[in-house]
Amino acid sequence: MAWSATHRALDQAVDRGHIRNGNRIIVDDIIPERRYGMRDLLIITPSRGRPRQLEGMLHDALTNASLQTDVAVAYDNDDDVAKYEALRSAVDKGTTGQRVWWHTGPRNDLTGWTNHLALKYADRYRFLASLGDDHRPQVIGWDRKLTGAGAIAYGNDLHEGSNLPTAVVIRSDIVKALGWFCLPACRHYWIDNVWKDLGEGAGCLAYCENVVIEHLHPLAGTAPKDNTYVEALDNHFDSDRAAYEAWFRDRRLADIATVKTCLNSAE
Repeated sequence: MAWSATHRALDQAVDRGHIRNGNRIIVDDIIPERRYGMRDLLIITPSRGRPRQLEGMLHDALTNASLQTDVAVAYDNDDDVAKYEALRSAVDKGTTGQRVWWHTGPRNDLTGWTNHLALKYADRYRFLASLGDDHRPQVIGWDRKLTGAGAIAYGNDLHEGSNLPTAVVIRSDIVKALGWFCLPACRHYWIDNVWKDLGEGAGCLAYCENVVIEHLHPLAGTAPKDNTYVEALDNHFDSDRAAYEAWFRDRRLADIATVKTCLNSAE
């Protein structure tokens, strides 16, 4: 990656300690690569209306991680920005602050934010993960276990279990080859069905039952039916199901072939 004079100046300032995490002059997208080189895993977590839930996810995911694992957080600028900014400030001052990258912008959805950040950072991480602010990795070394299990891997969310990869880890080269992490036609739902279809079709799907990443969800009785859940259900469930069915019928085999090409090129 070619660095502009501005980027080089920022790098030098960071190295000298003149610019610190949390100061808005930092350009978020140059820091991971400059400080660390190629990292192991980036968790992508869009959050809406749930700063307290996000705090729990960040704690559990990073405390229980054993690899070079970071988190890219996204929240909408029409949300409760003050609470997210307060959380950001607290995280920045903590022991994991250097491993969380914060992004905010106009209202977006799960797919929009996830794909934006996945393609932004894919060259800097070997694997990418999609975890909601309502996921809780409970096993020490969960990241090492999943990245070592297969090109597309998932753990036990204590709700869907093996049925669906609600929290998935995928090799970044697969995401780059597809051009998306979440199927763009699906804005919130049925995305995990796509991940499972791709992994099964390409023969690279791994389910790790003992790697618990609990999904705190209303249907599991472990989370309230809040506005974020209700809005997504009302706005996207039916249209996303139709989009998934169309993809399954028309594009699934082609996308599976793309995944297989990635697997073969890595051998």
